[in-house]
Amino acid sequence: MDIYVEYLLLENVIINYIILYAVKAVSRTDSKKIRLFIAACVGSLYTLVIFFPSLNFMTKFSVKFSISILIIILAFNPEKFSSFIRLLAIFYTTSFVFAGATLGLFYIFNSNLSLKNGAFYIQDFSVEFLILGISLSFILVKYIFEFLQIRLNKKNILTNVIINLNEKKAEIVALVDTGNSLKEPISQNPVIIVEFHAIKELLPKKVQDVFIANKELNLDLDTISNVMVEVNNEIKLRVIPFKSIGKEYGILLGFKPDKIIIDNERCEKKVKENVLIGIYNNKLSRDDNYMALLNPEILY
Repeated sequence: MDIYVEYLLLENVIINYIILYAVKAVSRTDSKKIRLFIAACVGSLYTLVIFFPSLNFMTKFSVKFSISILIIILAFNPEKFSSFIRLLAIFYTTSFVFAGATLGLFYIFNSNLSLKNGAFYIQDFSVEFLILGISLSFILVKYIFEFLQIRLNKKNILTNVIINLNEKKAEIVALVDTGNSLKEPISQNPVIIVEFHAIKELLPKKVQDVFIANKELNLDLDTISNVMVEVNNEIKLRVIPFKSIGKEYGILLGFKPDKIIIDNERCEKKVKENVLIGIYNNKLSRDDNYMALLNPEILY
């Protein structure tokens, strides 16, 4: 079978770029397209070693692993070691899922596969199969990692959150709560539930007075309607319905901050804008370890 080097390089650049783009999407890591392209080219050039017997030593695991490290650094330049390990794990998982799904589809549809120097080659190449394999792989990787991140890695993690509104800010400690899946019903934006006293200074005086005067966990609709009209020019308040154990339904008064910043040593600093703050007029922690409950989706 004849193998054209230029086609092999081009195909590998495309596939490597797609895998790196999937890693970027799944990990939600910021990276420029040119960095992904350069890393994809480096990975593609490495495939040429199979054509040179004198470079056979470069097919060893240690060299392959080193190339993987180089690709991750070139593509994402992670600042923290924990971020690097996470990206590397997602990169390998994505690569394995992509290869397995694509080769599985070719096998199912009886396409011709051949093996040369430890590398698979596909005869009668079908772009449709490749696109289908990429789509299937992306879906599998995305949902597997989201499930693992939310269910396994986010239990009892405290993180620092900075809430910005009208050139003011409040710095609080939030608990990443796997039980908090609260979203605003119209926009479907995730909600951070925050104790009133922790963000009191961000709120207009009339809103502060309402919460100080009403110690109940739920404000009545008349009170909410009146205050929303009175402070409409200062802050855009939202009504956020919720359900909880022992309570059929409830209402939180909330608002959309200008932005929030999540800063934690376990993950890279993230700036979020499509997030709502739900104001809770009581204590969330008995020992005051945290003042907010963070929806895990906000971290990714």
